[in-house]
Amino acid sequence: MEKNIPVLYQEKSDCCGCGACLNICPRNAIRMAADECGFLYPKIDVDLCVGCRKCTSVCAFQNINENNTPLNTYAAVSQNKEQAVKSASGGIFASLAEDYINKGGIVFGAAFDEKRGVSHRSINKTEMLYLLQGSKYVQSKIGNTYKETKELLNSGRKVLFSGTPCQIAGLKSYLGKEYDGLLTVDIICHGVPSEKIFQSYLRFIEDKYEGKLTDFTFRDKNIGWGINGKAVFENQAGKKKKVTLWQSGSSYLFYFIKGWIYRENCYRCKYAGAHRPGDITLGDYWGIEKQHPEFLSDGWDESKGISVVIANTEKGKVALEGLQEVEFRQSTFKKAAVANGQLRHPSEQGKRSEILELYRSGGWNALEQMYQKKIGLKKYSSQIKAIIPQNIKRWLKANI
Repeated sequence: MEKNIPVLYQEKSDCCGCGACLNICPRNAIRMAADECGFLYPKIDVDLCVGCRKCTSVCAFQNINENNTPLNTYAAVSQNKEQAVKSASGGIFASLAEDYINKGGIVFGAAFDEKRGVSHRSINKTEMLYLLQGSKYVQSKIGNTYKETKELLNSGRKVLFSGTPCQIAGLKSYLGKEYDGLLTVDIICHGVPSEKIFQSYLRFIEDKYEGKLTDFTFRDKNIGWGINGKAVFENQAGKKKKVTLWQSGSSYLFYFIKGWIYRENCYRCKYAGAHRPGDITLGDYWGIEKQHPEFLSDGWDESKGISVVIANTEKGKVALEGLQEVEFRQSTFKKAAVANGQLRHPSEQGKRSEILELYRSGGWNALEQMYQKKIGLKKYSSQIKAIIPQNIKRWLKANI
């Protein structure tokens, strides 16, 4: 009898790489394979496949439309100063995760691995929370974490699962039913570059600074709230050097913010709007100086980071109400979406085709050369902004 092998996607834009099909396959016949730019797509082993088609039925990106609508939207900051500094924005994820762990729960999120790749993993101790904190501007590999989540939930454990909206939608579709013990958190996502592209950039800066990379973060709160990273290198003599990766001075951050190095489906993301798959949506409250200047004049310091927090379900609303170390102030989805474009629409492709073709032919060195030609003196704008006093910076943002 001839097997009817499923077709998982017709076009690359039909697949978000969430891994739900890989997790659901009863024969382990699916693996995630990288294309020439490193973006992961599911591939079926025809010798193992039995044609059950569970993989196609579980694809949330192709089959399921979200119908959640925002219940409440807040601006929020954690009162735990130590956690807030380690976090990309206001420290709300850390507060949620700590609360879940203290109640005996397990938390899943994206973490750097030993090779500076990014993978989803679980933690069950607050001392491990730092692994999941901070932004990772690269797609996280889900692996078997959907399976692990289901096993934990079926055993009666509470689970908090965080990720991009498509990863949350993939988890929910894989589970196939609601679990009282599951809380899902999606992030406001611009789009995701591949691990291969990110690793190419890391090799480039290791060569540039003549040392082995020993520490890396996309956003260093020690120089304020923004998208300025940090890298630490160690040379052959054992001497370490810390380098600030300014948003305007880093070619990777430049291409990421432009939106030119994301996977193809990101430009038609069905979750970039008000209908979100997570119980809670978290992100930076960009533009708060214009939307809520009264919050800043009433004691909040935006240099420490301020989060936008959206309760999409009653479960999410209850979870937020239970947080003791967070100060919430009421906002609206409309206000939060003004400077968070991905709450209104997907990112635009712009020069993606040109940039990825250049990457395929010349690697990151070719992208660096193009960046240097384009950026000129603008590369110093982040450094200049960093030395402007906060009160002047606040006035400029609110009035320009």
